[in-house]
Parts: sequence; structure tokens; C-alpha cells
Amino acid sequence: MVMYVLPPSKDILPDSHYAPPTTSPSSTRRSPPASPSVHSSPTSGRRDSVALAAEPISSTDDSAEDARSFVSDGSDRDERRSYLHALLTENGIPISDESIDLAQLGKGAPLQTRVLAILTELLPQTWSHVTNPDQIQLERVSGAMTNCIFFVSGPPAQDGAKPPKVLLRVYGSAADTFIKRDREMFWLCKMGHVGVAPRLLGAFANGRFEQYLDSTTLTKDDLRDPSTSRQIAQAMYKLHKLIQNCDAHEASSPDLWIKLRKWHHLASKAVTEFKKNQPERYAKLRKVVNIKTVAAEIDELEAKLSNIGSPIVFAHNDAQYGNILRKNKDGSIIVVDYEYSSVNYRGYDFGNHFCEWAADYHSPNPHLMNFEKYPTQSEQLSFFSAYLDAQIEAGDVPPPSPSTRASLLNQMYKETNKFALCSHLLWGLWGIMQAGETNIDFDFVGYGLQRFGQYYRVKEKYLGL
Repeated sequence: MVMYVLPPSKDILPDSHYAPPTTSPSSTRRSPPASPSVHSSPTSGRRDSVALAAEPISSTDDSAEDARSFVSDGSDRDERRSYLHALLTENGIPISDESIDLAQLGKGAPLQTRVLAILTELLPQTWSHVTNPDQIQLERVSGAMTNCIFFVSGPPAQDGAKPPKVLLRVYGSAADTFIKRDREMFWLCKMGHVGVAPRLLGAFANGRFEQYLDSTTLTKDDLRDPSTSRQIAQAMYKLHKLIQNCDAHEASSPDLWIKLRKWHHLASKAVTEFKKNQPERYAKLRKVVNIKTVAAEIDELEAKLSNIGSPIVFAHNDAQYGNILRKNKDGSIIVVDYEYSSVNYRGYDFGNHFCEWAADYHSPNPHLMNFEKYPTQSEQLSFFSAYLDAQIEAGDVPPPSPSTRASLLNQMYKETNKFALCSHLLWGLWGIMQAGETNIDFDFVGYGLQRFGQYYRVKEKYLGL
């Protein structure tokens, strides 16, 4: 049962008080450019409340991770690999030790041959009749920052039945520095079973096959559409309530502060390298943020936000428009791509999503964010109202009185904008550490500096809510 949590009352501030400042010309983001329609389901989309599995979830020890695990050694990787193998086997997910080296294979016949070999090993029931690699079609739909995504389709068998179209995801070379694949797979197994995410079909050494969803990826403007925003809120609640399946320890252990400190550690290492080898980049960074003082900012936010009553949920943590799909069959909304998902505060997931309203990853300068696009108070309250309605319709909370409803919406408003500060810090750190790890054509440092700049501009205002 999801409980109401009401902190001491405080009036909701008017829009004019809340409106974020404009983006400074000197402030100069993240996330992959959105991929068009990345997923097809043979079943209809689910609008109803999720029927959760009965067994409690027992996860790995991420919630207990501390500074000692910031840099994993080989034995840790071996342990994670063993855990992942056991997890997938337990959930009936076939596994292959093969890998796909995109740089070596290119995009012609060698890649088709390797993909078909892995497909027939993992999914022989539907793909074993395909013997000629030229018969499969690979449609690359994303060269994202942490993944490359393909749609894979094949010819019909003798009985006329075509193998189902699948989604192929090949992990980026630097991704595992920041993303624990065992955690991602753990949640994918659980969510696929209850219908709130594409089903995991098979896994190999550096990637996986997923259920393809016949859908359309949202655009930056879709996030601002009132009806779509309300649908996103309802879909987010279906994800959040998966926390009910966690064991007591997992359900009380948000990983936000651990992740912030881990990413600060990695970003600090990148800054040290910038200082040695890229003095111009280092000087640009120092104009906006001193990486050493960010540790104190994290400590301050933890002290001020840990006990404000934001419920702990299963959070997506990266609900940008490229990770939200509209199913073509029924128009329902589904959130995909769970690389960054975890047990976390509700306010963080809300605040992070609202920060994404400022992004345009298909512009000529995809790292630039326009924080004037951050949702107004009325837009936020509409989102929160839909979220609360989803809770009520699911029978997880009783219908509140008008005064209680107003208090609940006020609580969501305050917690969301306070935790948006954590989003700015986290993705600011992400930009810096990515700049030290990848050669992708994206201004990571410029993106990170924008997030840090906005953090410092709105910090006092949001903490004062």
C-alpha cells in the first residue's frame, strides 16, 4: 500500500515566483539523441494498473555500495558476471557467450552473419529456419551514447510464419563504467513479467535482444502536451509501484547519494586528467564549478532532502523524451531503456523528468538546454494530479478530500523541485566523466557546465520551497 506522506503545510508558490531564470549565454547537455520508435509488441498495450508478481524481489548489494566499489577490480566483475548468468537462467532467459564488435564487423555481411549466429543460438524456435545471413534485415535506429540499437527482421518459414521482429541492443564500450548491467537486467526481468517494459528475449556478452514494440518515440514538444504529460505521469506510477515487490531492505535504500558520490569520484579523476592534458577544457570548467566543492553540495542536499517525506519508489531516473514511447495500436505510453533505473526518491524521478523538458537532442547543438522550458507550476500540478489519480484508480490510496488532495499535490511540487537540484548535479558530473571516457560527437563538458550552472542559479529558490 502506498501511504500518503504530508510534511508541514506550506502554501504553493505562484507561477511568477517559480519561473526558472533564462539560460545564461555563458552557460552551456546529455542523454542519447532520441531514437525513433525503438520497440513491437504482439500484445496490446496495457492501460490498466499493473498486476504485480507475488514473490518479493531480492536484489544485489547496490544499496550497500560504498567508496570501496568506486573502481571495480577483476574479481568484482567476475562476481557480477556469475550473478547475471544465474539471474537470467532463473528467469528463463537464454544466454550466449558470443559478442558483437561493431567496429570490426562494420555494417554489411559480416555483421549480418554474426547477428544471425547469435539469434539462432538464443532463439532457435523462431530463427533456426533462417540460414542465409543475407535474408535478415538490420535497421540501425540509434547510435546512442551508451548503446547502438537495431531492428532485426527475417524471412518467413515454410509455413509462412515470419519470425517476430526483435530489437538488438549492443552496449557501448565505456558504458559499464557507469551502468551496472546486472542491475539493469534484474529490473528488466521483473518488469517484462508484469508488462510495463519490453520483454527480455536473450542476452550475449555485450548486448541483448528485446521485444520490439510497434510504437513512436515522443518528441520534445510531446512532453509539453497536457494530455501526453498526464499519460506519462500515469505510466510513471506503474513503474514506481514496483517497489511493492522489493524486500524490506531494498525498498528502504535509495541509491541517489551513493551514485552522486560515485560519479563525483569519477568526475574528479576526469578533471585531474583535464588539468594535466587539456588545460583549455580545465579552464572552461573552473569558470563554472570547482569539482572539489561539489562533495560539500552533495552532503548538504542529503542532509536537507533525505527526510522531507518523498516516498521511495522504483525510479526510471532517465525519463527523457527519447525513452518514452507511444504504442501505435492503442496510444498508450510506455517508458523504456532502464540503464539508470534504481530504487530512488519519487521526487528525483519527477524532477529529473521535468529537467528533460529543457532538452532538444535533435537540434544542431544537442547539448544545449533551454531552462525556460522547465514546466510551470500549473503544468507540474496537472502532472501530479494525474499521478495521484493513477494511485486512486489502482486502489492503492483512498480518494482524498479536496484539502488533502491539495496538500498532496503541494508535497509533490516541493519535493520535485528540491530533488531537481540532485538531477542537475548528477548529470553535470555525468557530462564531465563522459568527456574523459568517450569520443562521441557531443559536447559533454558544455552539457555538464549547463547543468552545474542551473544548479547554482536555482539552488536557494528550490531549497526554500
